Amino acid sequence: MAALEPGDPRSVGEYQLLRRLGAGGMGRVYLGRSPGGRAVAVKVVHAELVAGQPEFRSRFRREVEAARKVSGAFTAPVVDADPDAELPWLVTSYIAGPSLQEAVAEQGPLPAANVRALAAGLAEALTSIHAAQLVHRDLKPSNVLLAEDGPRVIDFGIARSVESATITRAGLMVGSPGFMSPEQVAGEEVTGASDVFAFGAVLTYAATGGNPFGDGPTPALLYRVVHDEPDIGAVTDPALAALIAHCLAKDPADRPTPREILARIGPTTDATALLERPAADPRAGFTRPAPQPAATRPVTRLDPVPQPASQPVSYQRNPGTSRRTLLVSGGALAVAALAAVPVAHLVNRGGGKKSPQHSGGSVSVPSPLDAWPLDETSGAVAADDTGRYDGTATAVGWGRGKDGAALFDGGTSQIMTAGPVLRTAEGRSFTVSAWVALSKVPSSFATAVSQDAVDVSGFYLQYSAVENRWAFARPGLRALSFTVPKPDVWTHLVGVYEGLRNQLLLYVDGVQEAGINDSNPVAADGPLVIGRATTGGVPADWFPGSIKQVQVFQRALTAAQVKALL
Repeated sequence: MAALEPGDPRSVGEYQLLRRLGAGGMGRVYLGRSPGGRAVAVKVVHAELVAGQPEFRSRFRREVEAARKVSGAFTAPVVDADPDAELPWLVTSYIAGPSLQEAVAEQGPLPAANVRALAAGLAEALTSIHAAQLVHRDLKPSNVLLAEDGPRVIDFGIARSVESATITRAGLMVGSPGFMSPEQVAGEEVTGASDVFAFGAVLTYAATGGNPFGDGPTPALLYRVVHDEPDIGAVTDPALAALIAHCLAKDPADRPTPREILARIGPTTDATALLERPAADPRAGFTRPAPQPAATRPVTRLDPVPQPASQPVSYQRNPGTSRRTLLVSGGALAVAALAAVPVAHLVNRGGGKKSPQHSGGSVSVPSPLDAWPLDETSGAVAADDTGRYDGTATAVGWGRGKDGAALFDGGTSQIMTAGPVLRTAEGRSFTVSAWVALSKVPSSFATAVSQDAVDVSGFYLQYSAVENRWAFARPGLRALSFTVPKPDVWTHLVGVYEGLRNQLLLYVDGVQEAGINDSNPVAADGPLVIGRATTGGVPADWFPGSIKQVQVFQRALTAAQVKALL
């Protein structure tokens, strides 16, 4: 709690405000006192949610009326509200006790018996919420309070009003990364099954102190939620781990209902025994086991680390999709890309207003092994700045692309060297970079730079149509961006292969967005190709759009050096 600040109201309706409890996407929450002296929680909606959005009040009113119908021992019921106030407000019962987030942060993960008690209480709360035709949409550790008589779920049902008002405003979304369901992240229909997914993530947090999808930037978490298997290896209780895995199924239809969860846990679990502590001190006596390691993701990372990956990652081809689609083998991490599915708040760093410029700044960037500016105005030769590997240009529109760059038609345009440029076998580090701008988002793969290896390409710096992402790839293996490609936008792509650690890294506009193990690098002994790849010994994956400033290095550039290429 915190003292009221000068700008805070001193009363709302008939309720006196005493202290600040916190704030969220919907509004600020205060500890209040009812006319009869009852402690309540008063939430006052943010002004920007109301300003210029008359439909917000009607949605808010409908949600309040629905929330009033929720009854249950493990929820904090709505007791009063005024959707027509200058700033709409909502009053719920005040629950004394720490949040699950606070308890785990201060005292460590809960023992398995306490997690099962928590699960029973949360499942009963979700049963009550769903019976009122509500979906919580933001179940997370900070929205679970640990009261004397068991856990309580707060903020249920109201998120729907906020979501429709904010998702189209400034690219915001309702929900918390790592606790949102795949369908919620993807903007699809959200049902009670979405709350069950969040329930599984909350139980993982209670049992391990970590999120089943790791940590890191929001786009990375959102991508893992949709594409990666949850990491629940630190959940040591087999029955609990099985329940969590069931709740975290990607397909909503595969998840259990809250009633099925209650039946699975059994009737003997006593949720009121969740916290063993004296009543005089609501935070004392929290039962703490020996600390368990938080859930980790050893392959996915943001910045290069000096140690090699501690565990091998196995991959297999997916016969049902593209020849280069990567799957999980034995539950291992499939595509260890720091990425997210399409969401409105991803930043378009490519700009698109002017041509990119190269500036090394104060960082020392080595000279490229070879570089093709692609700034010719005519002819069938694409000059290599070093003079060693001039390429033969076919059907390239010189000066006809974006900002006067070379234009590739997506079907016949290519530039090919007379022989191999990079050494790409195991242990051979290299870096490939290019500025690209798609003229359209293609329906198939589109490769900007590759180098042939017999009947396939040894690597691909490309657009991946399967995931609608940028990729740095080998045959059967892709490191995927979280940036969503857009047409007519300059994007700087850099693929780095770190030979000492056998890892593919992908940078988009100077930011590392993917890292993936590559234990079987392909030796590409054929020509370097700009504008397409090779599959089955024939040209494929043609690039539609503009390409310029292609550079290759026979070494792995550091993150700072990649940034300096911009």
